[in-house]
Amino acid sequence: MTNVLLLTSHPLAPPWDSADKQLAMSLAHRLERRYRFTVFGRAGHPSDLPSSRRIPIWSRHGRPGLVERTQVALAGLAVELTVDLVHVVLTIGPGFSRLTSLRRRLPSTVRRPVIHTVPGIRDRTDLDRSHPLGLTVALSETTASRLRGAGFSDVRVLPPGIPLQRWPFVEKTRRDPRLILFAGHHDPDAGAEDAIRGVAAATHRERPLTLVLAMRTRLGQNAAREHERLNAVARAAGLADFELRGHVSDMASLIRSSSLVLFPARSLAGKADIPLVVLEAMASGRPVIVSDVPQFAPLGHGVTRVCVGDPAALGKAIGLLLDRRERWHGQAREGRAIVEARFSDEVMASRYAELYEEALAMGARSHR
Repeated sequence: MTNVLLLTSHPLAPPWDSADKQLAMSLAHRLERRYRFTVFGRAGHPSDLPSSRRIPIWSRHGRPGLVERTQVALAGLAVELTVDLVHVVLTIGPGFSRLTSLRRRLPSTVRRPVIHTVPGIRDRTDLDRSHPLGLTVALSETTASRLRGAGFSDVRVLPPGIPLQRWPFVEKTRRDPRLILFAGHHDPDAGAEDAIRGVAAATHRERPLTLVLAMRTRLGQNAAREHERLNAVARAAGLADFELRGHVSDMASLIRSSSLVLFPARSLAGKADIPLVVLEAMASGRPVIVSDVPQFAPLGHGVTRVCVGDPAALGKAIGLLLDRRERWHGQAREGRAIVEARFSDEVMASRYAELYEEALAMGARSHR
């Protein structure tokens, strides 16, 4: 059986709060009967991949801090010699150029074929002085173009996938409360403020709305300060029915209780090209309104798009979907169909299995 080193920037273990880890775990679950994976887990925590080879690393919180990234990078280089293929699922950030420079210094006899899945790019400058780790996979044509422009010669586009069995289509009735959901990070231009202003614009006496913000805090961010800032935005917008939560462990239940899911990001810097919560909502039969950034183009008519940074347009789109039930149900069905056809973990795993075999064949030819 082919041995694959599956790497993320931090332990492949709870909390499942990053697209990097969620994509890697979905892929491993689908392919673990065909490939034997080596993963870095969190010391003291059980593995969610019982058939894998698990190497524990120390992590106080299971998130991508400097200690975690350093351990994964150094241990990954050491373990590489014992596997046939390396699959790195890693958003490109400030330390990526150092990682690529370090690996290029390894003897060719040590280096194994590499597939690097790039969920996103934090900043264009992070590509400066960076080199491809191997065959590169982008989640969208937008990111693929950026990578090619930075000198990455072999870039493929393979959309993300989610496990559909975990996100069943659930019908919603007219009697259900009108709860609007935004789920994201406390990042600049991530869309939380526009979501608040858009829901405030859509709310009136005949259409009472509740907005729930499910916010995740990155390392180095002050959750209390960020929450107070969003509360101030809600007060200024006149949005009274407003709930602010931190990380939500049962996102499926929260999505099912919602009438709409919003993702009006002005920029996807630091996020996956297609945030998984968008696909999860579509799969669950909840219409999604997104900003008109190019990464969302593959979602077709399964979502409603509004101009970037336009809360008034967002409020209008919310009202149209909630007041016209035939439009609401039509988008719900279209969203589910698109996820089934293009964004299931089964489709994703099948295409990665083909890439694995291609990368292994290329590696074999290069060592002849």
